[in-house]
Formats: sequence, C-alpha cells, structure tokens
Amino acid sequence: MAVIHSVWGSLASKSSNADFELATLILEGILLVFFVYVIVPLLRSLIRSVQSQNSHDFYSDSDSKIPLHSGLLPVSKLPNISSTIPWIGHLLGLQRDSARYVNSLIASTAAPIFTINIPFKRIIVANPSMDRNLSRHTSETGLAQILAYVGPRVFSLGPKTIQVILDCDPRSLHKVEFGAVDNLKALSERSGVFVWDEMNKLPARSEMDLAHWMFGLTVSATASAVWGVQNPWRMDREFAEEFMNLSETFDSLSRPFARFTARSAYKSRKFLSNRLREFHHQHRESRVRTVAHGINVVAHSDPNWESNPDYFNIEMVSALGLLATPSTLSVWLMRHLLAAPDMLHIIVNEVQQLGDVIGEDSGIPRLDLSNVRTLCPWLVASWYETLRLHMTGVPRLARNDFNLNLPGSDPLAVSQGDIFLLPMCASNLDPMNWGPDAASFIPGRFINGDGTLNNSLIRKVRAFGVAGNLCPGRVFGFEVAMMVVAGMLRDFSIESLDARDFWVPGVRKGFNVGFERYADDVKVALVRR
Repeated sequence: MAVIHSVWGSLASKSSNADFELATLILEGILLVFFVYVIVPLLRSLIRSVQSQNSHDFYSDSDSKIPLHSGLLPVSKLPNISSTIPWIGHLLGLQRDSARYVNSLIASTAAPIFTINIPFKRIIVANPSMDRNLSRHTSETGLAQILAYVGPRVFSLGPKTIQVILDCDPRSLHKVEFGAVDNLKALSERSGVFVWDEMNKLPARSEMDLAHWMFGLTVSATASAVWGVQNPWRMDREFAEEFMNLSETFDSLSRPFARFTARSAYKSRKFLSNRLREFHHQHRESRVRTVAHGINVVAHSDPNWESNPDYFNIEMVSALGLLATPSTLSVWLMRHLLAAPDMLHIIVNEVQQLGDVIGEDSGIPRLDLSNVRTLCPWLVASWYETLRLHMTGVPRLARNDFNLNLPGSDPLAVSQGDIFLLPMCASNLDPMNWGPDAASFIPGRFINGDGTLNNSLIRKVRAFGVAGNLCPGRVFGFEVAMMVVAGMLRDFSIESLDARDFWVPGVRKGFNVGFERYADDVKVALVRR
C-alpha cells in the first residue's frame, strides 16, 4: 500500500463532533452580538477620531490622498451599495458564500464599478466589463500585497515582512520558476513521476474516501515538484493531517477573536510553521535548492532568513495557494464526472489512449500528457467547465496611485492601498455569455462540431486570474490535475461502496478566495482495470 494512501486515507476516520459544532455556533453567536452592540459603537468612535487627525497612514481611506483636481473622480464618489446589517453585513455575506454574494451585488446595480464597506476598509468591486480597462494596470495592482491586510491575522506575519511584501512584486520570481519552459518541464516530470509511482503501488482494490485521497495525492505530487522529494506533506503523517485541516479552515482565522473562535485552524497553523522549521533544518541542503525557496520573499530580503519565523509563515502562504488549488479543483472535476456517467464513459475511453513516457531527468515512467488536448478533448473540456463553475474571485491591491478609465465618466483616481475585488464567477456564470444552462456542468460547450476543443471559448473562462493578472503556475496546475484525474480513470474503475448514485457535492460555506471548496466526501473502491 502506498504511503500516500495510508496518510491521506486515514483522514477520513476523523468524524465530525456535533456537540462541538453546536457549541462553536453558540459561541460565535454570542461573540457576534457582543461585537455588533458593544465593539462596533466603540470602533466607530475610534474611526471618527482617527480620521479627524488627517492621517496619511497607508491603511487609511482618507480622501486627502486622492488628487481631487478637475477631471478625476474620487473613489468616494463611486456608487456605494449598503448592506442590510450595518457595517459588518457585507463581510458576513462574503464569508457565508463569497461567489454568489458578489454576483448578487453586481446584479443589483447597473454601475460597472462600485464600492462596499467592510470593517476598516472600503472595497472597490469591478464588473467583468471593466477587465480590459484594469488589464492596462497589471503592474500597478497585485494579489500578494493583500497580505498587508490579512497577513498579520491569518498568517501571523510580522511588520517587517509586511513592508517587504508591499515594496516588492514577487510575480517576476514566479514567472521564472513556473513560466520558463525548462523549469515547467522539470516540475511536470517530478510531479508526474510521483503520481505514476503512487498509483502503481495501490493494490488491485482499495477502499477510501475519494476526496481525501485525491486531495492528498495531488498535494503530495505538487509538493514533490515545488518543495522537492523530501517534503513533509509526503513524509510526515501528522503534518499531512494538520495541513488538510488548515486548508479547510484557514479562512476562519479572519474571524474576530480568532484565537478562540478559530481554535482548530489556529492550532494547525502554529503546528505547521514549527514543523516546517524543524523539517528545513533536517534537510537544509536540499531545501535551499527548491522552487519553494526560490519564490520565498523573506529568503530574498533577509540575510538571517533561517531564524526569521516569517520565512516559514510565507511557506504556508505559498503552500495554501500552490498545493490546495489544483488539489481541490481535481476533486471537483472527478465528482462532476462521477455524477455524469455518460460523460465519464466517453472520457474513460479517451484516456486509454494515453501511454507512459520515461522521464528525461529521472529515468522513471510517468503518464504522457504531451497530446492530451488532442487525444482527450472531453477531459480537457471538463476541466475548463469545472473552472468555469467553481472559480470565485480574487482581490487586488493598488501598489501605487493611478487613474482608471471609466465608461462614460471621468477617470477614477485610484490611491495606493485601495482594494479591488475582481469576480471571476460573474463572467463565468453569466447566461449572456454561456446561455440559459450557464449554471450546469456541460463540457460539450467547449467541443467543436468536429470533436476538437473550442479554444476561443476556452479563453473566455476566467480562471487563475483576471484583468491581465494571471497566475504563472496555471499551466503546471493543469498538468498536475491531468496527471491525477487521467491516471486514475485510465488505470482504475471507481465504484460506490453503498451502491448509491454519485452526486455533485455542495459548496462549503466560507470566504472562498479563488475557488469554491466542496462540502462533502464519498466512500469509493478503486478497482484496477
């Protein structure tokens, strides 16, 4: 039995504790009442006091920073959509169901760009019609800089690291590591070899919780490429369990009084950071040559990075993005296919055409994906349909002042520190773009009449970025997902253990940044073909 199977399969044994969940809900309700009726009035008084001091702090929304000379529209003059619950209503809506909530806000106004208020910050929400205008300012906005706001609370980042993040643009590092042809080829080979080896270790029949096992396999395959073969996701069972927990609960760290209301995530974060430090010291020689080390901003900015706890906190930020994204989307893809048996049958026949290839660097076999778009168009179409249905949105922070052109209006005067929310889901789920069946899983929409992929329609899917800011690792993520899903369907049949029909899971509630998370799992048997 493969190590990865035993590590991640065991996670399924963690049953939910209803009493604990009820107690947590009651505690959060008490804290929310206290927050709304006691803390909020105090904070409002404090905000009025601070704003009256003409502060020029980076985090201030003071309009004194906005150039109000003729011909420019200040952000404060944009339409503002209020919430039913004063001050915290939008925040609660985003945390409850981020994608659908943003879509409802966009549908409620004809304005192409508007603002909403959350505690301590005003957010600019841009309709997909603004993508082209915003794409002219890709160098002036960034995703990494959002850590300036969430980093201290969610990832325990210190002020020096926050300033480094604000001052630098890490996209150049990512483009080299994930975009260069030779680097991408090496990453794909390392992850593919791992997946091939793990699947070949499985017995003729294996019973498992499908999502837990797939998530773990994809995480470990990606980690083996980015962090090297000697990585804790593959080698440390307890670490693997805690990472699974954090990936499911890390958004809870943004709650008020997170140390008490998000104890599970808080505990996992602390454990993982400490264990990463220990693991690094045990395998230092190999770790400093990895891609993960190469993209760590603390390693580039602090000569004493090994003693800086934020080096390992940044490792966790990278891991939650690089590892959790393809892993979660691979599970979504498989669950959609299992719930559509006719489509699954077509794709199973497709992937039988995929052979193996010997890795140039490793000399070990792996699945050959060089012609996957030609040989398996329905599989690739299903991948993009999965992205279309489950990508949500991304925030962007203005790295400096700039003027944004608006339709039928003066340019908008954007100030350093302004936050944009760019919803991918609004375009991806718009019936005007995709027809009345926009909410349904129909991969055939991406297939031409001659059976080939409709690449022009694929380019309309908003995934792994929007408005010109695209994730450099999107091609690598696609190849890892294909390695896992195509490899499973080629070599195994997937059977329900309780003889029930498969279903598409619901969406886990929470602040789903980037993509939605599935709400349940299903017990299956993998039977070798």
